[in-house]
Amino acid sequence: MIIVEILIPITSNEAAVFTAEHHVAFEARLVAVFGGFSLLPGAVKGGWAHEGVVYTEEHRVYAVALVSITDGGKVREVVIFAKAHYAQIAIFFRYLGVAETM
Repeated sequence: MIIVEILIPITSNEAAVFTAEHHVAFEARLVAVFGGFSLLPGAVKGGWAHEGVVYTEEHRVYAVALVSITDGGKVREVVIFAKAHYAQIAIFFRYLGVAETM
């Protein structure tokens, strides 16, 4: 199996805290696409710049498993969903030892 980690912000770009219900909807999507997920303990804190604005955030880290490298399209599907669901400019994820944003 191939483990993918997806970082999901705890707050919006405007600093509003996402509700538990918001995360439950995302988790339901992970179950539908991957068959399950793990929420790793603790939060990851970081920052990034976009068009002159520096965003500092804390993230929840979700781990999902792919049966095969050919299932990589599922990662794209979930990241696109997460961007819209959390109204984010980009979502950071790690896949096959490579980190990127989409």
